Amino acid sequence: MKPHSYSELGPGIPVIQDIQHGKIDLWMDACTSIFGLSPIEKADANKDYSVLAWHVHPVSIINSQYHGMVTRHSRWHVEESGGQIHVHRYRHGRASVETAGLPVECETGAITLLDYSRPFTSLHTENNCESFFVPHQAINYEPSDTLHAPVYSQDSTIGRLIGREMDHLLNILRAGALTIAPADIQRFLGCVEVAMAPSQASESARIRARNSLKIAIQEFIEARLDTPTLNVSLILQSFGVSRASLYRMFDMEDGVRNYISRRRLYRAVTELAEAPRVRGKVHEVSQRWGFSTDSNFNRMVKREFGVPPGALFQMPLSTPKPYQYVSRVHELMDRTARRPELVA
Repeated sequence: MKPHSYSELGPGIPVIQDIQHGKIDLWMDACTSIFGLSPIEKADANKDYSVLAWHVHPVSIINSQYHGMVTRHSRWHVEESGGQIHVHRYRHGRASVETAGLPVECETGAITLLDYSRPFTSLHTENNCESFFVPHQAINYEPSDTLHAPVYSQDSTIGRLIGREMDHLLNILRAGALTIAPADIQRFLGCVEVAMAPSQASESARIRARNSLKIAIQEFIEARLDTPTLNVSLILQSFGVSRASLYRMFDMEDGVRNYISRRRLYRAVTELAEAPRVRGKVHEVSQRWGFSTDSNFNRMVKREFGVPPGALFQMPLSTPKPYQYVSRVHELMDRTARRPELVA
């Protein structure tokens, strides 16, 4: 039977989970087809290991904890399991790797992409490692004569994107999800494809990586909405994108400045909803969320919702049955969400 591609699996890709723990010699036996393991000290053979593993087609994801080891991925292992990229990050610990004479240092927090089509030897400390095994064909990767084992710091743009997508998937899996949205896997694969071969990545991979970048920028903005220093320059400096690229990214939102203003407006209105009739609350929230004056805040609220702040949470005098709205803002939200043909 022909295996399904992740894009053919419909609204959710099934998750297969496995949990393992025990003595380290059992872990060594389980890894036989991937690499050989040798504890750094003889006594380590009696220490425990623990593994949480998931398979979400086409990616295998492993969160492992075990003690210091020498790892050897030989030519025999290449024949058995060489058609994949090992994308990994040490939450605790570090490793020194040599692949065909190329030295690679894997520091805590950095994202390392190791091509398993080549032999390698690694020496790593006691660690907590998050590993994503990605088949070559899932990212259109063709091994070449050029030695390639890129390492991206957690502060680099692509390192942040891959790290964010890893965190996103791991959080969903650790919460016990039975399926994963294909878009979540696609964004991760797009970032990996761009990271492995930036100049050769497909346009679809670049689009998925840009989608990941936009989400990361939106999260960056959301965490700093109440910070006066949040502006376009700060975003450009933090993510290393060009001004033109940033504006194109937020074209659907009428530009990044308008996006920031609207997010501040919605956060202010949400806070106002907690105590809408408290004297001075409008002034308090407009100042907190960076509006220059109360009148400027009032104009933006009226432009966005059709009424000034004082009218947003007033009980309506009459509402069309069968809908009984708690306040004007709830009515506006409901009418915005409903299909136009259902709105009177």
